[in-house]
Amino acid sequence: MKVQDYIEKLDQLYFQNQLSDSFKKELEQLPLDRKDVLEFVERTFRFMKMGKFPAKDICLITGQTLGTLMSRILPGGWEGKVPPITLPGRHIAMDELLKRSEFGQKENLNMLDIGCGFPPFTTLDTVKSFPSWTITGVDPSLPNYLVYDDQGNYATLDENKQTVYFQPAMPSLDNWNNLLSDSKATKKRFEGLLEDLLQNPATDPSVLPRVEIEPIRKYETDKLKFKRGGIGQVTIEPQDVIRCFNVMIYFDHSFFEKALDWFSEQLKEGGMLLIGANWAGSTESFYSVYRKRAGKLIKTEFAFSVDCVAPMGIVTWYAIHDDNAQNAELMEYVSRIRSNDAFMEEFYTFHDADRKRLNICARDENGYYGGPGEKMDAATMWGGIVTMLHGLNKSGLNAKAVEVLNASGLKARLNEVGHVAVIF
Repeated sequence: MKVQDYIEKLDQLYFQNQLSDSFKKELEQLPLDRKDVLEFVERTFRFMKMGKFPAKDICLITGQTLGTLMSRILPGGWEGKVPPITLPGRHIAMDELLKRSEFGQKENLNMLDIGCGFPPFTTLDTVKSFPSWTITGVDPSLPNYLVYDDQGNYATLDENKQTVYFQPAMPSLDNWNNLLSDSKATKKRFEGLLEDLLQNPATDPSVLPRVEIEPIRKYETDKLKFKRGGIGQVTIEPQDVIRCFNVMIYFDHSFFEKALDWFSEQLKEGGMLLIGANWAGSTESFYSVYRKRAGKLIKTEFAFSVDCVAPMGIVTWYAIHDDNAQNAELMEYVSRIRSNDAFMEEFYTFHDADRKRLNICARDENGYYGGPGEKMDAATMWGGIVTMLHGLNKSGLNAKAVEVLNASGLKARLNEVGHVAVIF
């Protein structure tokens, strides 16, 4: 089958042949020999259909991401390993949610941040918010070596000096593609650079290129520790709070259920579990809130940021398995919101104007959401996307989304950080 035929098949099945030619052109880079990539793309489109996303509301940048980037960042591109992708400020809304909860008023609590990534930016952000808490970051991909090249791109390497993961200094689509166009060569380059740096170490720790040995240890304090491992693989004392973000999107529902059992064992009575996903600046946030009561985990809420109604990233639909329950739950609520014509008319009027004003994924002459402005760098684009989310909240569209869900028969509220929360 030709890739164009495959794209046309998906377009007919999920968008009634309404995808733009520009979007389909971006998908032509799909590798037909990568089953995991094709399954991911179709799963993404299936979630879009569940959420009632028309073709005109799918950003061109999503087509670029699906067509060229996913084959390089899915676990199948990393020998089955989950890449520890991380960004500063990614959990800013989650930290604020904890601050405004009953836990935010307490001192000397224990918190487990599982899937902390490396560098552990989000864990360090949380430490600043809760300086009296004892926080443990856990991730199976914590490196033995960290190597920076002369451009600031970095790679993590294991005890055998083999490259586990690499990431551009600024994770834009172009920068990713530059490193990933020949991933084997990039891995070899970092491995060779490690050998050179071990033999000729830099005397100035701020220069590039450079190597750091057991780099996670430099972040540790009497209140902050790190462990290599994953869910069910570490021994830790009972915790008041557990955060598990951007982890379960890689696992099936059976693992999710087993993970809940393990989390329950690790939580103190009355403790809180936050489990979900998000992206830069807490955009595209969605998560479940659990409390441990009478020895059992009780799901109390499912919450999401209102930009999930028209996201510019891919996290809203990101799942490696068909039975990902959190993505499906999010799509159930988004579909209810999108089915409300009055709400969507007001949403489009405000949000489309914001996109046009900031020149980020604005509608083209045919009414399709496009891509970022020409020559716009990733930092500027995502800063603008965060600004747009704040604008949606300030306009009251998040509160109106709550009203839509309540009118549909659910019980919902606007939570402490402006997220739409369905109550159980």
